[in-house]
Amino acid sequence: MSEKNYPIMEKQGNKIIIKSPCREYTFENSILPISVVSKGKEILSAPFRIVCSANGEEEIFEPAQTFTVNYKEDACSIAATMQSKVLFVNTNVSVEEDGCAFVDMGIMPRGLTVPEMFGVVPRVFHKRVINHLWLEVPFKKECASLYQVPAMTHLYGDIPYRDTSKGEPWQISWSGATPKDGFTSEFTSQILLANEEVGMGLIFYNNQDWNYADETKAFEVIENGDEYVLRIHLLDGVPKKWEEKANTDGSMWLNPIQFRFAFCAIPYRELEPAPFKQKPFHVDCFKKLDNDYEDFFTAPVVEGSDEIGFDRLKRLGVNVLYIHEKWNDMQNSPILTDKTRARAKLIVEECHKRGIKVIPYFGYEISSLSPLYGKYGEAFMQKNTPNDNCGGAWNRWPGQRALRVCLNSGWADIFIEGVKKVVEEFNFDGIYLDTTMWPKPCANILHGCGYTDTEGNVHPTYSHDGIRKVFRELYKFVKARGGIMNNHGSGVMNLVALNYCTSVWEGESFQGPLLHGKLTKMPEGHLRMMFSSEHYGMPVYSLCYSNDPVWTYGNAIATQLLHNSMPKPVDIGAPLEETSKVWRIYDSFPIAESKWCPYYTDNGVKTSDERVKVSYYEAGNELLAVVSGCEANINSDVVVDFASLGACEIIDADSGETLGKNSFTRHFDGFEYILVKVSK
Repeated sequence: MSEKNYPIMEKQGNKIIIKSPCREYTFENSILPISVVSKGKEILSAPFRIVCSANGEEEIFEPAQTFTVNYKEDACSIAATMQSKVLFVNTNVSVEEDGCAFVDMGIMPRGLTVPEMFGVVPRVFHKRVINHLWLEVPFKKECASLYQVPAMTHLYGDIPYRDTSKGEPWQISWSGATPKDGFTSEFTSQILLANEEVGMGLIFYNNQDWNYADETKAFEVIENGDEYVLRIHLLDGVPKKWEEKANTDGSMWLNPIQFRFAFCAIPYRELEPAPFKQKPFHVDCFKKLDNDYEDFFTAPVVEGSDEIGFDRLKRLGVNVLYIHEKWNDMQNSPILTDKTRARAKLIVEECHKRGIKVIPYFGYEISSLSPLYGKYGEAFMQKNTPNDNCGGAWNRWPGQRALRVCLNSGWADIFIEGVKKVVEEFNFDGIYLDTTMWPKPCANILHGCGYTDTEGNVHPTYSHDGIRKVFRELYKFVKARGGIMNNHGSGVMNLVALNYCTSVWEGESFQGPLLHGKLTKMPEGHLRMMFSSEHYGMPVYSLCYSNDPVWTYGNAIATQLLHNSMPKPVDIGAPLEETSKVWRIYDSFPIAESKWCPYYTDNGVKTSDERVKVSYYEAGNELLAVVSGCEANINSDVVVDFASLGACEIIDADSGETLGKNSFTRHFDGFEYILVKVSK
């Protein structure tokens, strides 16, 4: 990023090309890009465009005038204007170091020229009755086979979502394979279209001046031959602010209607070879402890063994320990108690002796136990309405409630500086931010969130700027120390913050249905969207909870390895032992020199039951393959056939047992897996 002086601006005739890692945005007599290239692949099927009808007629816009503007450090900025018979459209686009492009777009009536105003020339009267004004982004269909829209609510329980291409009765968050006929969405903070390699998302701050006719169709993804057109319904009629003067000649007195949004192509960077170098253990995450962490790790942790926790981590290959909420007596607080200091000091010293990094939990809350709560709690809190007093908050020990903060408040600066000091004091090896990039809507007027409509009602806005600031500042701090910047996305890959991570956790958003046996078929589209590390340019690890025998840790491994995602153990017992075997097997194969061949490509491996799928790494004449059952009730003897890849020998990667020549047969009951090595 900035060490290579990104972004870079090049001019080629009328073209202005802005480059950031892996991506290029091209402008040419346009207010928005005519081309978006990621990893050398064009994402757009046609330029961004404004589609407008006024007074019952299509508005034809003249070619834009585009200007480069130097007003912001570490950014390339463009101002542009275009006009039709009735309207001006102005944009200011600022592409920052990580490739996020921030757009302020103003739409206004043309008004009167000075000669017209003084009567030197006749006044030309144009009604401003706008029938619709849409922003359309045409994607090549092959670059938009997957989609993600942040869930309206956090989906821990039996909440349905839509993946109409699969028809699943139990769904996860609103993401998956793009339905063949497209889809619609209410207004939300982000919409992302991608395939497993590249994609692009648009990010929205508010719907203040929007006027869509149907709340369920603020966004449409429309199938159109070889493209999907993302249609954004900015206006389906006259802006409410203009209604009073819409049919009069008062156009010069009407303020511009402003729309603020951002766009960003992915990935942010090339995925490094052998990305899953972390061998993490996450203590006290879902599998809760009854004692403090220092007591847990300094005592035997498995019945019948004298091995203490720290030594067990070392023996089973853990190289990164994530310490969850309870490491800090005051939830998410950068102000620490003396007991917390002693705990952190002990854990870091003992882990560092064993070559294990330590990453502390921070997140999205302010604790009622914190010295800062009484002074700032109400002012810093995230609220859905100005008088919201019903925000969710954890009950945790020691007795306190942890309430969600909005990072557009003054909490951001306190948090950034406080976390830096904590990391330096204890020589932590990075930071884990839980759900912090999730942009919850906020209408807390005490810190400036929310907007007031023409009828005096306050509506929420999204805290993208504050989120981005926290991630950018902490990422640069951690990166300078050679550390880990990790985030739990919680079902949202927020593109204004994602680049400022080194890795991501995902998966909690669909644990509820799994734990209760209500998701009986692998949600393929969702997993391909959320866990394809290549299109994010960083490892996406999986959070895996268990409720034996309904949903086991082994079941989770089966589905995650298929998608080149490593699960993260949260139980120091059998789940850590099973994960340790997977790490050992992966370490024995040259992953860094391998090609990834997932099941959803034509990778040549056949199974006699389509409910069993195979993904593999290929290095020369050797394969490391995961063979997984993808439904709950298979109960079938399945033939797995590698013959189309050439004559080969197949062995069990764990036991070393020879399974067969060219093919083997195994009984699958459900979400089970086996790792095999194949020699061609």
